[in-house]
Amino acid sequence: MQDSEAGEIPQDLMIEIAARLPAKSVMRFKCISKFWSSLPCRHTFATVSLRTNPATSFLHVVSAPPRIHKISTSIIHSNNHMSVFLLRIPPRPHHPWDGGQLTTVLHGFICFTVNLYFICHDPVSDQYKLLCVITALLSREGLDEQEKEELASVPETISEHWVFVLEAGGSWKRVAKDFQTPHHPSRLQVTMKNVLYYLAFTDSSQTCVLVSFDIRSEELSMIKLPPPPPGKRLALINYGGKVAVFDFSLLKENGLVDLWVVEHWRNKEWSRKTLFLQPCQMHLVTHCFFTAKGTTLKGQVILVPQYLIPPFYFLCYDLQLNHLKKVEISGIPDHWFTMDSFFKSFDVEFMDPTENVKYLES
Repeated sequence: MQDSEAGEIPQDLMIEIAARLPAKSVMRFKCISKFWSSLPCRHTFATVSLRTNPATSFLHVVSAPPRIHKISTSIIHSNNHMSVFLLRIPPRPHHPWDGGQLTTVLHGFICFTVNLYFICHDPVSDQYKLLCVITALLSREGLDEQEKEELASVPETISEHWVFVLEAGGSWKRVAKDFQTPHHPSRLQVTMKNVLYYLAFTDSSQTCVLVSFDIRSEELSMIKLPPPPPGKRLALINYGGKVAVFDFSLLKENGLVDLWVVEHWRNKEWSRKTLFLQPCQMHLVTHCFFTAKGTTLKGQVILVPQYLIPPFYFLCYDLQLNHLKKVEISGIPDHWFTMDSFFKSFDVEFMDPTENVKYLES
């Protein structure tokens, strides 16, 4: 079918028809025309396809030398049918990719970073923004007494926040200049109701705080986490419309999970909920460490093995029912599992059901 012929049928109807085809057929038909080639990347196609075939999508990314990078996209449909697509990222001349961490997936954009950036979306202006947090320690070594006195009013640690809007001609601008609380941000983040939240530490004693960034107004605020201090395995999650710290440091040892929920931000009110996993499900968590990857649309916490092990699977933790569900994934190439972990980085991110991978031309 030529593009001119495809134009004879309204594109909305073509998308409705294509959305009902098997995923393998859609990928195979990409060679037919420009319309079919661009179809899997269209947001409307992803929306219609997942409306007619409800599914959960996730990406698992593997990188290894010499700069070999592969992305596997799995789609789990409501009828338990699974589609797996394997992509290899080709090298770009003069633009080597020296690594980086997969921080998040947002509306089809995949954010890899070496430094600390957060990607977020303002639905009002339909703008995608990068938030960069820069923290520096000002050394006073080698200064004489007079110079130290002159710098007495200057804090030893400073933080700056910069925002970049993903659009033509975009540039970095400093925001929240009046926010004077220095802190070292972590990669733990969650976005809810047009607000980006991330965990950070304010001093050498590792005082943990929760920072909020209003995506629209670009203002920041901060509240301190209540004692006892959180463990080493944490996640920020959406708990019934409230931001919460999910502490699963003791899940592997004794099945214990602590949930710290922000009940009222301005009043800095927290609540705590402690869960003990059912003994009959302890075997699901005792043989490896997990990483929390947000929540499903039903509010279940997604737990992914820290290492790429066969058979690959993830766990859905229903906090309301205190119940774990194991979901096995097939279709991942066997040789991925045999790669030396020293030369391999591995990460998994789940996507919203209406999301579709996008490519932003530079």
